[in-house]
Amino acid sequence: MKRLWPTGLAIREGCANAASGRRMAVTICAGVALVVCGVGLANALEVSSLVESEQRWIDDGAFVLVVESAPTDSGGGVAVAACDRLAQVDGIDASFAVTVTDRTAQPANAPGTHATLALASPGVYEFLGAPVPAGAGVLVPPQVADDTGLADTESTQLTIEHPGERSDRVPVTAVLVEGTVLGEQLVGAYVLPAMLSGRSSQCYVRSDAAHIDGVRTYVRTALAAADGTPAVAHPRLTENAYGLDFTTAYDSRVLRWAWAAGAAVLVSLWALLQWTRRARWAIYATFGADRRARLTMQSAEWFSLSVVGAVWGWGTAVALAIGLGADVHVSVVQVTGQLVATWCVGSLGVVAVGLAPVGTLLDALKDRT
Repeated sequence: MKRLWPTGLAIREGCANAASGRRMAVTICAGVALVVCGVGLANALEVSSLVESEQRWIDDGAFVLVVESAPTDSGGGVAVAACDRLAQVDGIDASFAVTVTDRTAQPANAPGTHATLALASPGVYEFLGAPVPAGAGVLVPPQVADDTGLADTESTQLTIEHPGERSDRVPVTAVLVEGTVLGEQLVGAYVLPAMLSGRSSQCYVRSDAAHIDGVRTYVRTALAAADGTPAVAHPRLTENAYGLDFTTAYDSRVLRWAWAAGAAVLVSLWALLQWTRRARWAIYATFGADRRARLTMQSAEWFSLSVVGAVWGWGTAVALAIGLGADVHVSVVQVTGQLVATWCVGSLGVVAVGLAPVGTLLDALKDRT
C-alpha cells in the first residue's frame, strides 16, 4: 500500500493536468471562433448592405443622363439618329430616343384604363434589358401593369386614340419592364418602340462611374443644336436618394477596424490563461527552460488551437452571413479579410505575452520571505 500511494497521487495529478489542458484547449478554440465569427459576420452584413444599396442606386439611374435640346434650339428636340449612334461610343452602354405624345392608349383587356403613349427608338430594349418580342411590342412599366393586369408576353390589341381623330388598333405583345430608371413622365405611360425619325424630346444615355463625367461633356456636343448650342444633359437622379456617399462609405465604416478590437480580445484572453498557469511556467524556468524555449511551447500551443478555432469561426460566419441574405462574394472576402487581420495581430500579441519575464520557484519563495 505504501508503494501504491505515490503512484495513485501521480495518476490523480496527471488526470487533473489533462483535464486542465482540455479546458484550456476548448477555451482557446471557442474564444477564437467566437471572435472571428462576430467580427467577420458584422463586416459581411454591413458591406453587403452597402453593396446592395449602391446597386439599387445604380439600377435606379445613378449613371443615366437625360439629354434635351438647348432652350434656344429652334429645332425643338434632339436628333434621333445621333442619339441611337451614341450606344456605339466607348463608355456608353446604351441609349435611346423617346418622345411623349399627346395620344393615349388602352389595352383590349382593360377598357377605360387610358395612359399616355410614348414613342421610343428600338434601343430602348437594350437600355432596359428587355427581350425583343417576335412581333410588335409595347413596354409596360409596373404602374401601368398594375392598373391593367397585363402580364409579360401577353398578346393584346392596343387602342391608340388621337385627339379629335379616330382611334387605331395595333396588335402588340406586352413586355413588362422596371420603370425606376425612367423619368416621371414615362413611368405611367405605354412606351411603344418604333422607328422614329427626325427629332425626339429626350435622349436617355447610360454610362458607368468611370466614364460618366466624360460622357456628359461628349453628349452635350454630339447632340448640339444646328447652330452649335450644346444640348442640356442632366442626371436621371439629381441626388443620392439613399443618403450615402458610396465613394467614401466603405472606408468610413466604424466596423472597418473591428479586427483590431477582436485581436485585443484574443490577446487579453491568452494573457489571462497564461497568468492562471504561471506556476507551470515557473516550474519550467526552474528546470532551465529559457525564454526562447517557453516562447516556442506557447507559440506551438497557440498555433495548433487558434487555427482550429479560426477555421470554425470562418465557416460559421460565412454560413450565417449567406443565410441572412448577404452577398456570397462579399461574405467570403470580408470574413476572410477580418480573420487574417485579427489572427495575425493577435498572434503578435501572443508573442509579446510569451516574451514576458517569468520567475522561478526560488524567486517565488524569496518573495514570500
